Amino acid sequence: MLGIHQCNEGNSKPNGTGSKTPTANRRERNSAAILAVAEAICDKCAVDADALGFMAKMLVQTTLPHRAQPGKQYTRTDGDVTLSITDLGGAGLPYGSYPRLILVWMTTEALRTGERKLELGRSLSSFMGQLGLQCSGGQWGTIPRFRGQMERLFGAAISTRWRRDQEGQSNTSGSNLLLADEFDLWWTPQKLTQVPLGKSSVTLSQNFFEQLIEAPVPLDLRAIKALKRSPLALDLYAWATRRVSYLRRPLRISWASFQLSFGADYAETPQGRSRFRGKAIEALRRVRVVYPELKIEIHRDGVLLFPSMTHIPKSPSL
Repeated sequence: MLGIHQCNEGNSKPNGTGSKTPTANRRERNSAAILAVAEAICDKCAVDADALGFMAKMLVQTTLPHRAQPGKQYTRTDGDVTLSITDLGGAGLPYGSYPRLILVWMTTEALRTGERKLELGRSLSSFMGQLGLQCSGGQWGTIPRFRGQMERLFGAAISTRWRRDQEGQSNTSGSNLLLADEFDLWWTPQKLTQVPLGKSSVTLSQNFFEQLIEAPVPLDLRAIKALKRSPLALDLYAWATRRVSYLRRPLRISWASFQLSFGADYAETPQGRSRFRGKAIEALRRVRVVYPELKIEIHRDGVLLFPSMTHIPKSPSL
C-alpha cells in the first residue's frame, strides 16, 4: 500500500538554524504541520470541528491549470468528459491553489446561504484564516495574488462536453457556464480584512450556481489547509474522496490516463511523463497522510484504487 513520506513544500520561510538546508527545514515544518492536521482529523470529524467544506462535482472530475497558461482557453479531458475554461475578461486564465480555494469557499458559501450573491467580506476573511492563509501586501504578498486570481476566476466561462455511445449511436451533450453575472471587488492595498472588503461581492450565474449546489463533494477543510500549497494534491484529494464514493471494485488507472486528467502542465515527452509521475506520487503520499482511509497502490504502469471510506462519512444531511 502507498507509503507516507516527507513532503517537499513548506508553509513558512526557512530559519536557517543548525546545519540543515533551508529546504530541509521547510520539509520538516510542513511534514509536522500535515501530521498535526492528520491527528486532529482522527480526533474529531469535520462536522464536529466546524471544518466541513464542499467542492462542485464538475470541477473535481476535470480541473484548473496548475501554472500560468498562455492564450485565452484551457482544455482538459477525463474519459468522456471535456472541460474548457475561457478567459472572457482579459485578466488571464485562473491557475494554481488560490482559485481552487476560492471555489471551495464559493461552493460552501452557496450551500450555506442558498443565494447566488456572495459577500466577500467577513465570510471570506474567516475562510482564509481557517486555511492559515497569511494576509500580506506588497509585490509578492498574498493579497495581490489572491485578488488577481479572483479577477481571473470571476471573468472566466466554463464549457463542459460529454460523449457517449448508446445502442449504436453517438451522443454529444454539454453546457456553457458563465461563472459570475457580475462582481464588485474592493481592496485595501495592505490589509484584506478592513471595512472596504465588506462591500465586495460576486453574483454567480444561475447555471453555475445550480452546478455548485448539485451533489457537491464534501471535503474536510483541515485537509484543504494541509494541502493548500500544492494544486495537484488539492485536485487528487477531492478526486479521490469523490471517486471512492461510488467505486465498487478495484480500479486500475494508467499513468497516461492520470496525466491526461491531472497533468496539464507536463510535456508529452518521456521526461515530462516521468516528472508528472514523480509529482503525482508525492502528492498522493501527502493526501494519504490526511486521508489514511484511502486505499491506493502505486505500480510501475499506474495506480490501483480500491473501494474506500469517503473522507467525509456519508450521512442523510450531506
